Amino acid sequence: MAKKALTRPLTVGTSVIELVKENPTRKGLLVYNNGSATVYILSAQNLTTSDGIPVAAGASYENDNCTGEYWIVAESGTQNVRVEEDTD
Repeated sequence: MAKKALTRPLTVGTSVIELVKENPTRKGLLVYNNGSATVYILSAQNLTTSDGIPVAAGASYENDNCTGEYWIVAESGTQNVRVEEDTD
């Protein structure tokens, strides 16, 4: 079976929002920070930037072993990110 990729833009501000829902068929996740400030990927909604994985402006985050839900928040302003989920 061929892999499917779903790519979408996401606007991220200074309030925590859901990055991706839990997906047991997810084979990979790519988050590209197309904004001008760092964004932070969080494993739970109630975490803060100090708990997250920083993704600097112009950088990306990849994970090929994640099926759970993830959250995201910007360090400042409103940031534009691209999200790609790969599934079977």
